[in-house]
Amino acid sequence: MTDIMPRWSGTDPLAVIRSRVQKEAPAGTQQELMAAPKQPHGKWENKDPIARVIPDVSVFHLANGLDYTVPARLIGKVQSGSLVSVKIAGKLVHGWVRDLREAEPTRQRLRPISRVLSPHALVSENSFTLTEQVARRYAGNFSAVLHQAIPPRRANIEKSFFESFSPDSSVTPAAKLGECSWEAGAADPLIASYPAGKGLLDSLAQAHASRVVWQSLPEADLPAPFSQISQLISSSLSTSGSVLCLFPTSKLAKDFAAYWSEHAPDGAPSALEYHSELGANARYRTFLECRFNHPRLVIGTRSAIFAPLEKLSLLLIWDEAAETYQEKTAPYWHTRQVAMLRSRAEKASLILGSFSRSPQAQALIMSTWARELAPEKQQMPLPKVFTPEYENRDDPSLGQSGLSSTALQFLRRGLSNGPVLIQAPRKGGRGGLSCASCLAPVRCPQCLGHVEQLRGKFICHNCGHHFQFSCPRCGGKTTRASVRGHQQIGTELAAAFPRVPVFNCDADNSLPLISAKPALIVATAEQEPAASGGYAAALILDAGMLLSLDRIWAAEEALRRWANTAAKVTPGGQVMLTGDPGQRLADTFKQRTFSDWASQELAERAEVGIPPTAALAVIRGHEDTLRRFLAESSFPDAQVIGPVREGEHFHLLVRSRLDLGEQLRNELRRLQGVASRKKWGQIQVQVDPQDL
Repeated sequence: MTDIMPRWSGTDPLAVIRSRVQKEAPAGTQQELMAAPKQPHGKWENKDPIARVIPDVSVFHLANGLDYTVPARLIGKVQSGSLVSVKIAGKLVHGWVRDLREAEPTRQRLRPISRVLSPHALVSENSFTLTEQVARRYAGNFSAVLHQAIPPRRANIEKSFFESFSPDSSVTPAAKLGECSWEAGAADPLIASYPAGKGLLDSLAQAHASRVVWQSLPEADLPAPFSQISQLISSSLSTSGSVLCLFPTSKLAKDFAAYWSEHAPDGAPSALEYHSELGANARYRTFLECRFNHPRLVIGTRSAIFAPLEKLSLLLIWDEAAETYQEKTAPYWHTRQVAMLRSRAEKASLILGSFSRSPQAQALIMSTWARELAPEKQQMPLPKVFTPEYENRDDPSLGQSGLSSTALQFLRRGLSNGPVLIQAPRKGGRGGLSCASCLAPVRCPQCLGHVEQLRGKFICHNCGHHFQFSCPRCGGKTTRASVRGHQQIGTELAAAFPRVPVFNCDADNSLPLISAKPALIVATAEQEPAASGGYAAALILDAGMLLSLDRIWAAEEALRRWANTAAKVTPGGQVMLTGDPGQRLADTFKQRTFSDWASQELAERAEVGIPPTAALAVIRGHEDTLRRFLAESSFPDAQVIGPVREGEHFHLLVRSRLDLGEQLRNELRRLQGVASRKKWGQIQVQVDPQDL
């Protein structure tokens, strides 16, 4: 920890958010939001007003806004947030009206807006501000973020929504919440188990903006700590504000919505679901509900971070380091960072919760941007963790399930007390090949495709290349069957335990709450169902598989998955890690010293300049394009590595000090605009990538 603190000491704690935040604009009345402004034509005299339009295009130098005139026939229908149609290079494209202003006599001739698709203020000022901040923070263009934040318009849904819309009925006053039904007669865990718990609840109830990194106690018979999340939400809802609660998967979001419906305190508002499983029509209607009906509680997944809620008082993200919170398309924003930007801009509380601790969350604590909410050690009734030293498939004591005798004995002991959870390393049946020495996957040296072994020869599935295997990592010459999928493991366990029910569970085959009867539940990571009263034991297979990938996030992802699985085991139960998880991670998991591990991880990242301890960007494209990019660049005190070949393309790595991050991102945006105008070729920029 001492190695990394000097980088942050003496700096602004809010330096983690390096985009300048604009003050929140005052909200208009409900009638102003619903209808187009009734501006008299005389306001504009003999000249058409000018609208700044954000076109829905991917061309970088056009995507940050163009000016158009508003012809007389459309005056009164166009307002900030309207969806319009404009011409670019002779083609009609959709665009969002950012703002209106009076025409300037000396300006060049501008094209008029062609058509108004929706006269309603679909995009609020807060939404415009947030998407602009996200675009700057990730060196992207405004249009791309708006495209991700606003679902595609459905004219029939919009028409029916506004036909039944009543502005007066949309405003719901805050109600005094009654006693929480899930806590009837029980001690409040957020007060009894967390030293800072009462202070946080009081702060939320008084609408004081708090920023908290929360390491949660498990609730073994629930998919996540739903009762604690509900308490945090209800404390915030006792004010007049709204709450946005995000989960990493649609299943978890739906499960919590059902839990809230059954256990919410008296007088609590119902929840509006806004997640990825909604169809296009339902998604757009939900967006309109958020924008105009002012729901008090929205439960969703990644993209719901942009839900246009008014008077946001709390933003809660559960399992904040889950990979599903990373946007997969440019500009590749992370939900955690967007939440940080939004909470500050809208003066809302932010709670980042999990069972473990990511380096990114720990950095917020160490920089004093956020404070920690963690239970005291004696308040953590956790399962006991075993990590057998010799747990591999070369064990001569293997049973017919493919597990060692130690693992089979562990399962038998667990079954004597109830259901047992087995976390499979992957989905499906049999896997491919891996190095027998270091477990690195075997890949074709020509195309990196999957490989099979036939009569002693290694053949690529993709290109048919024949080769002799030599591990590029350790030099090993022998291979072994790679990790098996959950279906294969389930089949083998059914043969080993013929009198015990065996159930398979994955993203396509979810299971409801498991009963307390003995059973074997084989599930892939993130898809483990909860069990009534919690599982008696959990077996995590091939725990070291992620670590063999040589990825930046491998260790934190392994700890996160293990912690999530262990949270489903009843207090006093047992957890076993098989494979080779490594001594450091195994000890961290056993002792639950996640914050210490995260601090050490940050110190190690600081030594090599990896986020979140440094500002870093990866630029991908053709080699000649990248060389032009470099020749034009003026990066602030940055280290540039490359261009380096990456398959058919090349990439550059640009790294600078954390305090120069904003300058680096501004330069990247400028360069992309230059490359777009001069048609250098396609360039992909990713800021603070999760992996290199």
